[in-house]
Amino acid sequence: MSEPLRRRLPVAVRMAFFYAVSFSGLGVIVPFLPAWMAHRGLEPSDIAIVLALGQVIRIVGNTSFGRLADILAERRLILMGLTVASLLSFAALLPAWGFWHVLAAYLVANLFYPAQVALTENLGVIAAYQRGYDYGRVRLWGSITFILGTLVVGWVMPVTGKEGILWLALAALALTASTAWLLPVIDIERRPRMPKAISAFLCDPVFLLFLGANAFVQSSHAAYYTFATLHWQKAGLSDFVIGLVWSEGVVAEILLFAFSARFVNRLRPTLLILIGALGGILRWGVLAATTDPLALLAVNWLHACSFAFAHLGAMHFIARAIRPGLSATAQGLYTSLGISVAVSVATLVIGPLYAAQGGVIFMLMSGFCVVAALLAFQLDRQWSGGELALKRLAPA
Repeated sequence: MSEPLRRRLPVAVRMAFFYAVSFSGLGVIVPFLPAWMAHRGLEPSDIAIVLALGQVIRIVGNTSFGRLADILAERRLILMGLTVASLLSFAALLPAWGFWHVLAAYLVANLFYPAQVALTENLGVIAAYQRGYDYGRVRLWGSITFILGTLVVGWVMPVTGKEGILWLALAALALTASTAWLLPVIDIERRPRMPKAISAFLCDPVFLLFLGANAFVQSSHAAYYTFATLHWQKAGLSDFVIGLVWSEGVVAEILLFAFSARFVNRLRPTLLILIGALGGILRWGVLAATTDPLALLAVNWLHACSFAFAHLGAMHFIARAIRPGLSATAQGLYTSLGISVAVSVATLVIGPLYAAQGGVIFMLMSGFCVVAALLAFQLDRQWSGGELALKRLAPA
């Protein structure tokens, strides 16, 4: 019965539903898992180390599963397996207490869950180009449920305590695994294995500029994702207000995705990344200066720039500059080197800085966006607008 149902539902509807289900877990994990770690006995510096090493281990998962998806010319089945592995690996956190136990379980989880998110984006963008739907309007459903996830934690935590954070995450992961069969099949031409694909990407100056610009703009969120909730709790903000501030940023992200079709085909992806970096400069500067709720609400809508504009730019750059049969490899490198490595380094740096200086760390994040803007400007000048002619790329 499930297979006819899968074929009857439009691809855009199925993809939107999967984004909605899978990103609800992100809304729990990203803003609140550090608070759960603190509840399980970790100090701020311990949390920074755990999250940073988790970013490092993502390199293995993102790159390996992305490369496998290109070699096999398969997205859907690999993604279905990753949803199950993500659920089981996060369940290993249930008995974890203290630094070493939490670290071990979290590293295992980061082999699979980030790769699941990355491959979801790759499948979603390719399906949009092949099936003709609006990627932004499909992707926004993930942002909507991200908000719901953050709000549910704010409502549930007064009853369950911080233990409820992990249970809510597991519920979302279980729902994701149970509905992954709805994912669409996309057409990817199977090519001979190309063992030099990764080195070809890493030797291409335009792709390196792309990685660098995104590395700085996305790693500028390290302080936000790691310490914003703890910082605002320490300043006396309630869980409801914190959830509201987080949600405002994602509402702005949703609106941008909803109307992105009006400009993504008119603006070069490189310019979208540049706009994201410029918005981040202002956003993090204000967060460094104050914890006043009105001031936070006045600028946190710039998440639509620092994340959403930059994200749209990255996704459409990969879709336009990389051939489909290598796009999962490019996506894996982007999420691994362009995000995970950069975020892990930033997280390790800001851990001790936050302990010593508190919210001043957001000013460093603003500096990251200055560098990102410079690299994005240079990327826009050097990219021709077409598919990259990767050198050193030959079939095995």
